[in-house]
Amino acid sequence: MKNKQQLVWGVILFGAIAILIGYSIWLFLFAKSAETVVYNQGYYNSGMMGGRVNSNQNSSNEKLAPDQILTDVENYLKAYGNNLQVADIFIFTDADYYVSVEEKDTGRGAMELLINPYTGQIYPEPGPNMMWNEKYSMMMGGFLRYNANETYTATVNRTEAVKIADDFVKSQLGESFSVPGEGHAFYGYYTFHIMEDDKVIGMLSVNDLTGEVWYHDWHGDLEQVISEH
Repeated sequence: MKNKQQLVWGVILFGAIAILIGYSIWLFLFAKSAETVVYNQGYYNSGMMGGRVNSNQNSSNEKLAPDQILTDVENYLKAYGNNLQVADIFIFTDADYYVSVEEKDTGRGAMELLINPYTGQIYPEPGPNMMWNEKYSMMMGGFLRYNANETYTATVNRTEAVKIADDFVKSQLGESFSVPGEGHAFYGYYTFHIMEDDKVIGMLSVNDLTGEVWYHDWHGDLEQVISEH
């Protein structure tokens, strides 16, 4: 009887040790995998969404100059070939910088990017850029892959989209806000500037198939707009 009890307790002890070892191994592997996650505003895993950390990171607490941001984005775009260029850079006081990218041959919007002004990390903007983009959709997975669906037919033209956007901001933000139509037509949607008292204060997008509005509420206070083209 005593031997049986010893055997039972031996099995229990062995099982507990095995579980502890297994858990320790899992915890170690989980911690290592977590190191690959680039966290920025709670949105992205760099491996899934195409985020890239600039190899020349700024080691100080000062923001990178707009010229450096432009250079970093231009280097980033080389991986897509030679037909993409920076259109606008939006500099925010309390959020990542926004960059609109357009095709050189058509002048049409290609994609929207966000850049961490301290580290130089570049990644796709959330929202319409990832969900509605019919050609350069980051939801297709990976840094270099894109959806070449450029043969679709838009059902909402630019004039109609501006009217939809303007009605939206007036109803949601107030009568002092307007959407005059400045912005870019991307594959699948438009992104327009929001004005208040003749000053750009933000942006929103309108789906060119459904007319759905997506307000970009993650940017914060706009400090400066730099137009490259």
